[in-house]
Parts: sequence; structure tokens; C-alpha cells
Amino acid sequence: MFKTLRMKLMLGFLPLLAILIGLGLWAIAMFYGLGGNIDVILRENYRSVLAVERMKEALERMDSGLMFAFSGRAQQAREQFDKSKEEFDRQLGVEQHNITVAGEKELVDELKAEYRGYLDLAAGYFDLRNATTAGRANVYFSRLLPKFENLRKLEDRVLLLNQRNMEQMNEKALRNAASSTRLMIAALLVAIVLAIASSRVLTRKILEPIVAVTEGARAVSQGKLDQVVPATTKDELGELSQAFNTMARTIREYREAGTVRLLRAQKAAQATIDSFPDPVIVVDPQGGVERANPAARLLLQAIPPTSGDALPWIAPASLKPHLDSVLGGQADYLPLSLEQAIFLRDGNQDRYFLPRVLRIRSDSGELLGAAVVLSDVTKFHLLDQLKSDMISTVSHELKTPLTSLQMVVYLLLEEGVGPLSTKQTELLLAARQDSDRLLGMINDLLDLTRIEQGRVALDQQPADAAELVHDALERYRSAAEDAGITLQTQLEAPLPLVLVDKERIEHVFDNLMTNALRHTDRGGTIILRAAADGGTVQFSVADTGEGIPAQFIPRVFDKFFRTPGAKHQGGAGLGLAIVHEIIVSHGGQIGVQSTLGKGTTFTFSLPAAAVSRDEAATGGLDLVSSSSTC
Repeated sequence: MFKTLRMKLMLGFLPLLAILIGLGLWAIAMFYGLGGNIDVILRENYRSVLAVERMKEALERMDSGLMFAFSGRAQQAREQFDKSKEEFDRQLGVEQHNITVAGEKELVDELKAEYRGYLDLAAGYFDLRNATTAGRANVYFSRLLPKFENLRKLEDRVLLLNQRNMEQMNEKALRNAASSTRLMIAALLVAIVLAIASSRVLTRKILEPIVAVTEGARAVSQGKLDQVVPATTKDELGELSQAFNTMARTIREYREAGTVRLLRAQKAAQATIDSFPDPVIVVDPQGGVERANPAARLLLQAIPPTSGDALPWIAPASLKPHLDSVLGGQADYLPLSLEQAIFLRDGNQDRYFLPRVLRIRSDSGELLGAAVVLSDVTKFHLLDQLKSDMISTVSHELKTPLTSLQMVVYLLLEEGVGPLSTKQTELLLAARQDSDRLLGMINDLLDLTRIEQGRVALDQQPADAAELVHDALERYRSAAEDAGITLQTQLEAPLPLVLVDKERIEHVFDNLMTNALRHTDRGGTIILRAAADGGTVQFSVADTGEGIPAQFIPRVFDKFFRTPGAKHQGGAGLGLAIVHEIIVSHGGQIGVQSTLGKGTTFTFSLPAAAVSRDEAATGGLDLVSSSSTC
């Protein structure tokens, strides 16, 4: 009959509405009755009580006026008596028109008759003009006072009659209120029982389908898609049940189709990973292995799970910091140079890999894990080592004859074997310059080779960071003045001591300062900075020169690299490579920032010495120096 949920709700609430209306009407009638009783008390009795009280007050003042005559003030006494008489007459009229209690009329009539006699006696009393005080007193006490007392008694009887009636009406009102309260409580209890029963019936009819849908939805969220909710009604709840059944059926169909596609995609992804000859690993945000190809399983013992959650995996020590950094939210680790290759042992073979760690994120940016790809660069590493060895051998073999040639040129320039013509001198000077430059290049090659092969011992001593900066500034002050370039320093005090091989670090400053002077035009500025940063000191050499094109910045520390198109070309491209190796051998880092046309800033860090300035000055610690090999 009722096919919609709205109609059922209205039908369920109609009994409650009827009960509320009935209780409301009953309460209105009850309150109206109580109000009527109170109105009766006020209208029928309170007015009489008030009138009698005022009559008593007027009678007292009339009696007082009679007594004033004793003192010889007859005129004043007459005025007060007449004034009080008017009030008494007015209140007596009120009482005569408010007769509400049985027996009250007889008492009022008796009071009125007695009052008239009292007035007649009072009139005669005031007519005694020549009477003595004793005569007036005799009349008052013998005739007027008894009349006054009778009037008061009659007034008290009328007052008492009305007060008793008020008490009776009040008791009746209280009984009616108590009876109404009991009836209201009983009706309220009945209404509560009916409301609870109606609510339970209505709630059960509404909630049963909703509970069934809720349980079905909870089961679907747990992966149980074979849920069917019975649609027992044709209202909105029945439509909800049918819609849920349709949704569950659609999800089952999508899941079946999606499972097939997912399995196909997983197999394709695994096949793709397996096809790589280099080790490839996919880890979750906690570092557990989710996928790994055979090369990774063999080399890194990374075993992917056959089902369920990812298996824990401990990355090699050389790879773990980079993996932890990427999983911690840092940028992808994408090294470019062979110096960043890591060494791994593959059975009896030594192999070198260039690791790349890339973040895997969802469309919303949530970190899902990381992919680790190890590119085998063993051949390139061997070639680089072979090249270094060959360069070292050739440089060493060339150094001896070149030194001899250089000595010959110097001897000839000193004219120790005879005088030279102007042309001969010019040629020998050019030969000396070229031989000096060639010898410097050979020395750089030998130094770089020794540093790379770890055959250079560092004599690390605590040194004043500010002093290193000032010394570098002083060494190049005259060259800067000649070139019209301003030198500045910016030191953030206090600066701790740094643990360095002073000679090698001076070579770093010399190389950076030489490059800055070479690539900065007249009128430019070079700034040397130093600032403490945790357990290190950050140094920088910034210039306002021509800058480096962005595409060449990643290669500035490569051997034999010189920026194409630079205004001022010089050297063989080994200086910054040597600087890089020196800083790394000290346990520091070096980087470069440059804007074409605005300048370049080289920044490097050096470890702070674990010793104070006072201890370093007094030599109180044995740990002020250390020797390491690079």
C-alpha cells in the first residue's frame, strides 16, 4: 500500500504526533481549569477580604476621630470621622456587591444595620456642644464603644468566612493539580511506551535493509565480492539494495577482467626486467625487494617474494646511503662519472657498476618505492685505468728528456756557450715558455695519476680557515690589481680549525683563483667566503666573470675538459680535476654554480678539526695531525 520510505516514515510518526497533540490539548485544559480556580479565589474571596480589611481601617480612624473630641478639637474630629465614613461606605458597597459565600449576606446585612446605629450615636455625640469632657467620655464609653466593638466582631466574622472559603478553594485547586499531575504522568508513560514500540517497529523496518547493505559493503571492502543483499521492499531501501547488488556484480566483473590484465602486466614487467643484463631491483618505501632480475639475484642476493609482502634486503654499504636518501624523499641519484662507480665482487671477478636510484611515485605524488639499476662499467673502468697508467708512464718517460731540453734552453739563454742574436733569443724564449708549460702539464698529469691511484700521502694538520682565505687573497692581490679586478673576503666568525694538508689546499685555492682571474674582465669582483656548517667549513670562490653554459657544468671536473667557446682558454683541462681529487681525498665535497654572463661560484667543504684553537696553539693533544694516503 505504502511504496515509498517517506510515506512509511510519515505513517510511523502519525501515532506519535497524535499522542503529542492529545497530551498538549489535555495539558491546555488542565491548566485552564487550574487558572479558573485561581481566578475564582481572586474574584470571589480576595475582593471581599480586601474590602473588609479596608472597612476595619476606616472604622479605626472613625473611632479615633471620636476620641479627638475629648481634647476639645471637635472640628478636626468631625472632619476625620466624615472622611473615614466615606471610605467605609465605599468598601461596604464593594462587599455588598461581592456576596459569594453562603451566610455572607446575612452577616453583611447585620453589619450594615449595626453600622447605621453607630452612625446615629456618632451624630448625637457630635451634637453635644456644651457637654463637658466627662460627659462626652461617658457617652463614648457607655454607648459608642460597645457599638464599635460589635462592628469589629461582625467585620472579623465576614473576614473569617471569606478566608475559610479561600483555604477550601486552595485545597480544591491543589487536589485538582495533584490529580492532573498523576493523570499526566500516566498518560506520558503510556505515550512513551507507544513511542518506543512505534520507534522499534519503524527502526527495524528501516535499519534491517541498511544494516544488510552496510555488512555487504564491509565484506566488499575486505575483498568478498560475492555479496547479495535481499531486496524485500519496493521503496527507496529496496532500490538501495538492488543498486548495491548491481554495484557488487559490476565490481566482480571488473575485478575478474582487471586481475587478468594485472597478471599480464606483472608478467610483462617481470619479463622486461629479466631481459636487462644489468642488475635491476624494485624496492618498496621500506627498502624491501618487490622485484629483481636474475642478475640482481645473483650479484646482490635480492630475492623477490613469490607472493605477499616484499622481502627485506640489506643493500651493499656503497649503495645503501644513496638508496636511503632517495627513499627519504631526496632527488633521484643519477651519477655521470666513472669516479662514482661502486665496486662489487662477482664470484672471483672484480666488477664496477654505476648505480642509479630512481623514485617511483603515484599520480598523487605518494612515494611507492624506488628502482635501482646498476650499469656495468667494468670495461670503461679498466680502460680509464689503462689510460691513466699509460698517461702516467708516458708523462714519466717524457719528463726526463723534457727536463734536459729545458736545462739546455736555460743554458743557451744565459749565453754560456756564446752570444745570441735577437732572433735566436726570441726563439729560445718561446721554447722556454713552451717547455715550462709542457712540463707543468706533465707534472699535473703525474699528480692526478698519483692522487687517483692513492699514492699521495696527505699531511693533515689543524689550520686556521680564515688564514687560508687571507693567504690566498694576498698571493693574488698584485695580479688582481694589474688586471683591474677587486678582491673581497666574507668570513662568518667564529670559524673552527680545519684538518688539511695545507700545501694541497693552497693548490686548490691557487687553481680556483687563477681560473677566476682568467675568466673575469677588468672591473669585475672576486669574493672568497668561509662559514662554519656543522662539522665542516664551507669555502667558496665567486667571480663576476663570463660564466659557464649550463650544459657544460656537469663536466667541469672531468679530465682534459675545457669549456667550448670560452673567451680565455688556458691549460690542459686538468686543474679542476686535480682540485676535485684533492677535496675528495680530504673527505670533503666540491660543487659549482654558474650563470652565463653573470659569474661562477665554486664551493667546497673541508672537515673541521676536533681540537680548539688554544689546544692547537699549545699542542695539548696528540690528535692534531694525521696522515692519510690518497
